Amino acid sequence: MCLKLLQRKSVLLHKKGEISIYLSLVFTLIISLLLTVISAARGAAIQVLFECATESALLSVFGEYNRELLDKYDVFFIDLSYLSNSPDPKNLEVRLNGYFDDNFHPDKEASFLFYSDIADVTGTNVSLTGYELASDGLGKPFADQVVKYMSNLYGADFIEEMTDMISVYDSYDLSSERYEELKDYSIKGISSTSGEEETWEQTVLKKNILSLLDLADAEKKSKIPIGLSLESIPPAQTLLLREKEKGTENTGNVFFSPAENILFDEYVMTKMGNYVNKKEESKLRYETEYIIVGSFLDIDNFSKVYEVLMVTRTLADYISLNMASDKVEKVREIAEPIASFLHLPEEVVTQFFLMIWAEFEASFDCIALCLGKEIPLIKKSEEIYASFEGILGYIELILSELKIPSGSDDSEDSGISPNPDSETQSGIPEIKLDYEDYMRIFLFFVPPQLKVYRTMDMIEADMRKAGTENEYFRFDACADRIKAVFSIETGYDFRFTSEKKYSYFE
Repeated sequence: MCLKLLQRKSVLLHKKGEISIYLSLVFTLIISLLLTVISAARGAAIQVLFECATESALLSVFGEYNRELLDKYDVFFIDLSYLSNSPDPKNLEVRLNGYFDDNFHPDKEASFLFYSDIADVTGTNVSLTGYELASDGLGKPFADQVVKYMSNLYGADFIEEMTDMISVYDSYDLSSERYEELKDYSIKGISSTSGEEETWEQTVLKKNILSLLDLADAEKKSKIPIGLSLESIPPAQTLLLREKEKGTENTGNVFFSPAENILFDEYVMTKMGNYVNKKEESKLRYETEYIIVGSFLDIDNFSKVYEVLMVTRTLADYISLNMASDKVEKVREIAEPIASFLHLPEEVVTQFFLMIWAEFEASFDCIALCLGKEIPLIKKSEEIYASFEGILGYIELILSELKIPSGSDDSEDSGISPNPDSETQSGIPEIKLDYEDYMRIFLFFVPPQLKVYRTMDMIEADMRKAGTENEYFRFDACADRIKAVFSIETGYDFRFTSEKKYSYFE
C-alpha cells in the first residue's frame, strides 16, 4: 500500500516537473519573439525617423532660397554663398548635416526626467554628391523655371496671338537683309546706263538723285532721341565672358520650342526695363535692348535697336506706299521725265523715290514709337504721315536746273519691285504695334543661349546693388537641384543609408 502511494506521488511529481520545463521553454521562445518584435519595431521606427529626418533636412535647405530673387524675378534658387563672397557647395552640405543631425537630437541641450532616445543615433552624415547650377547648360535651369512660371500666367490664347503677330511680321520679310537688297537694287538701277555714253547732265542728275539717300540718312540721324543713358556694365562680370562655376548634374543645354520662346520673351518684357518703360534703379536703363544687342553700353544698345527699328519701319512703309495707288501715281508723275532723260525704266526711278519716301516716313514712325505710340504695321494710304512734297522740292529743283524735258520711256523693268505679296493683297491687316511689341519681335529672333545669359546678366547686375545683402550675387553659385547621400548609425547596431535627389519642380 505504501509502495503504491509512493509510486503515485512520484508520478505526480514527474508530471509537475514536465510542466515547469515546458513553461520555461515556452517563455524563452515567447521572450525571444517579443524581443525580436520589439527590435524590429525599433528598427522600423528608426527607419521612419530616418526618412522623415531626410525629408525635413531637404525641405529646410530648399526653404532657404534667395528671397529677393523670388520677390523680384519669381524664380527659386539656393544661393550657395549664403549672402557671402564665398560660393561653395560645401556650405550647403554643412547646412544639410546640421538640419539632419538636429532632427535626431532635437533636445540634446535639455535634460528631462525619464527622457529616453528610442533611436539612440550615435552618428549622422550627409554627403553632397551632385548639384546643378542656374548657369549650367547655357542657363537651362533658369530658363526652365521661367517657362514654367510664365506658362501658369499666360494661356494658349496669348501664345496664339503672339505667334500670329510674329507670323505676319515675318511674312513681309521686314529684315535687314531685305532692306539692304532693295537699297542695293535701287542704287544699281539708278547708276546703270543704257549702253550709250552718258552726257554731263545725265551724270550730274544721277549723282544728285543718289544724294537723296544721304539726305534721308541725315533726316534719320536728326530724329534719334537725345539725352540717352551712358550707363554700362563691366564685360568681365557677364556670364558669357567670365569664368563660371560648373555643377555636376548638367541635364543638357537650353532649347526653346516656339511657344516656350514666346513665354520667355514675355518674361523679359515683364521683368526688364526698356527705353519706353524704364525700370527704376536698374543698372542699365535699357535692359531689353541689352538682351537683344548685347553691348555693354546703354547708348550702343539703344542705337542698334533704333537702327533695326528704322530698317523695319522703312520696309513696312515701302510696302504701304506700293499698296497705295494714289501715292504711286504721284511719284510716277515725277519719275517719268527723269526716267526718260536718263534712258532708264520708269519703274526703276519710281521705286527709288518710293524707297526714299519710305525712309522719311520711317523716321517719323520711330519717333512716335519711342514716345509710346502705336503705329500700324502696314499703313493705309490715309495713314501715311510724311508728304512727298518734302523731297519733291529738291527733285523739281534738279529738273529745273538741268531743263529736263518731260516724257517717258517704257524700257524693260530692272527687277526692282515691291514685296511680291503686296500687289495681289486684297486688304491691309489691322495690326498696330508699339515700341514694346517690336521688342518682343526682335527678342524672338535672338538665339536662346544668348537671350537667357543676357537676361541673367541683367538680374545679376540689379541684385548686386552696393550696400545690399546680395552684393556678391551670381547665378553660377545658385542651385535648384541636388543629389545627396544620407546615413546614420545607432547604438542598436542599425545602419541606414539612402541617396536622395531633390529639386524645386520635380
